Amino acid sequence: MGNGKKGKIIMFPQTKERLIEAAFTALEAKQYKEALRFLRAAEQLGDGSFPIRLGLAVCCYELGDYDEAEWRLAALLDEQPNNGELLQMYVALLLQTNRYREAETFIRSALRRQTLPVSLREQLRQLLRFSEKMNVRPLPPAEWKRVKRLLESEDIAEQMQLIKQLEKEDIAPVLSLLSQYLSEPKKSPIAKTMLLRLLTVKQIDETVTVEKFGQRIDVVPSALNEQAETEFASTLLRLLEQRLTAESPSLYETAAEIWLRYAYILYPFPPEPADADVWLAALHWMASQLQGMDADMSMLAARYGVAVEEMAKLCKKLNEIEKLSYL
Repeated sequence: MGNGKKGKIIMFPQTKERLIEAAFTALEAKQYKEALRFLRAAEQLGDGSFPIRLGLAVCCYELGDYDEAEWRLAALLDEQPNNGELLQMYVALLLQTNRYREAETFIRSALRRQTLPVSLREQLRQLLRFSEKMNVRPLPPAEWKRVKRLLESEDIAEQMQLIKQLEKEDIAPVLSLLSQYLSEPKKSPIAKTMLLRLLTVKQIDETVTVEKFGQRIDVVPSALNEQAETEFASTLLRLLEQRLTAESPSLYETAAEIWLRYAYILYPFPPEPADADVWLAALHWMASQLQGMDADMSMLAARYGVAVEEMAKLCKKLNEIEKLSYL
């Protein structure tokens, strides 16, 4: 019969210090199992210091316990987001577990920080190149065909449905198809706006060409800031509210709807010209027409202090877009 004391750690004074010393000696000798045992004991004794927690993360990583290593590293990174050693270990863990897409996203967001030292930036860039290389996974032919077929479909509702589905999917393999869609003049400008916003959400860093209404523009989706891009549209919406609500709330609502549709379909191009009064006059006239009220164009032009020809030009633009919206 044993005396029941076997296996119990008897606490001596300074045990914690001894445990830590033993832990780091074992770590240096790459004896990770030993080190882990000592570090866990130190942690149980209430040592939650940074070196102890880092040691635990290193041991878990080296022993292939990636789940624990990951949550430990994530917690440490919350405290020290620019710690080079941690950043590299976290990326190494993602690569080790074949999560190249996540590694890419993680590195890109780290590189956006201004405070990273140059040497670390270079190391992270190398890891990024590696992740990107590993990332080019071919899409199963059936998937590729499905995306191609739907993008070529004449049915805009069907195309929009596809773009919504892609929100949940890895779009990297079909990025070339999606870019092609954005640059083709015959494709729906509404679906193009949806698609561009999808690429922004997915943080796509490659330049794409967007064609709308005979204009072309090169943009990097991840760098698009919708608030900045639509600043004029937002300002005009506020002016519409000030000018039209007093006259008739329903007139304002109709005008706002026309304007929001127009700005949405045009995105990322800004409405031209950036002259608020001409747009206000045109929207006032359009909203009156849609509400079945008779509005005199020259009287409205005079009221807003704008030229009738300018106003008529914008009414024509708005009319064309209105037709598009109901396809």
